[in-house]
Amino acid sequence: MKKSLLALAVLGAFAGAASAQSSVTLYGKVDLAFSKATGTKDKQIADNNASRIGLKGSEDLGNGLSAFFKLESQLNADMGTTTVAKDGSNTFWNRWSSVGLAHSKYGSLQLGHMENGAWDTVTAYDPWGGDTVAQLRDVGATLLDLTTYSSSKNSFTTVDVRRLDNSVRYDLSLNGFKVAASYAEKTTGKDNPFAIGGNYTMGPLNVGLAYEKSAKASDDRLVMGGASYDFGVAKLMASYSDGRNVDNDKVKGFIVGATAPYGAFKFKVGYAQAKTELADGSASGTYKKASVGGEYNLSKRTKLYADYAHVSGDLPPAQDNEKNAYDFGLSHAF
Repeated sequence: MKKSLLALAVLGAFAGAASAQSSVTLYGKVDLAFSKATGTKDKQIADNNASRIGLKGSEDLGNGLSAFFKLESQLNADMGTTTVAKDGSNTFWNRWSSVGLAHSKYGSLQLGHMENGAWDTVTAYDPWGGDTVAQLRDVGATLLDLTTYSSSKNSFTTVDVRRLDNSVRYDLSLNGFKVAASYAEKTTGKDNPFAIGGNYTMGPLNVGLAYEKSAKASDDRLVMGGASYDFGVAKLMASYSDGRNVDNDKVKGFIVGATAPYGAFKFKVGYAQAKTELADGSASGTYKKASVGGEYNLSKRTKLYADYAHVSGDLPPAQDNEKNAYDFGLSHAF
C-alpha cells in the first residue's frame, strides 16, 4: 500500500512538472459601443476596437529554449461574424498565426502571418493605442494616403501595411531596449516587404524609431520616430512619420497627445495631422483630427469609455457636413 502511494506521488510529481513546462491559453476581447463615425449620420452599435479571440501556448525545451505558437482572429462582435479583410478575404486567423522558438537570452524567431516588426513602435504614441473613433494612429503615424478615400467605405488606405503573410519575425529585449524585425515573401514584380522597429525605455522616458518597406510598390516606405515621458500626473507623447505611397506621392504626419490618470479614470487628449503632396506637384491635401475622451476601469479586465473626435482639412471626409464622431462603450478582456 505504501509503495503504491509512493508510486502515485512520484507519477503526480512528474505530471505536475510536465504541465508546468507547457501551457495553452485562451484569450481575447469583446468590445462594443454606441457609436457614430465621421462622414456619416449613422448611429449604431459598433465594434470599433477589434474584438478578438486567440490561442497561445509554449513548451519548455530546456536550457533557456522554448517553442511557442499564437493564433488570433478578429471578430465583429456586433454581428457575431468574422472580419472581412480589405482584399475581400475572410481568413479566420486573420490577426496572427505563427509558430516559433524563443531563447531567454537571444530573443525569439517565428514564422507565419504576423504584425510587421515596426508595428509596436508605430502604434506606441497614440493616446488611444489605435482604438475607438478617437484613435489618431491611422492619421498621423501609419500615414493616411489622402488620394485613396473611399466614400462607400468611409475610409482611406494607409502607407503602412500592418500584417505580413509568409513572413519571418525576430524579437529581442535587452537592458531597456526592444527591437523587432520582419521580412516577408515578395509578390510578383515587387520587392520583399521589410520592417524594423525599436524602443528604448529609461524610467519615465521612452523613445522609438521605425522603418517599413511595404509590399504595395517598390517605392513604398515609411519612417517614423516618437517619444513619450511619464510625469506621473500626466504622460506626454508625440511622433512624426514620413513616407511615400504607391504613386510616389509624399505623405507626412504627426501626433501630439497626453493621458492623465486619476484613480480608476484616465483622461485622454490628442491631435493628429496627415498631408499628401502629389509626385507631379499638381496638388496637396491635409486631414486633421482632434480627439478627447476617457476610460473608467471597473476592474483589471473591464472598462467603460467615452470619446469624441472632430476632423477638418481640405479633403473628404473633412469636407463633409458630418465632421464629428463619438462613442460610448464597454470593453471586456479575458
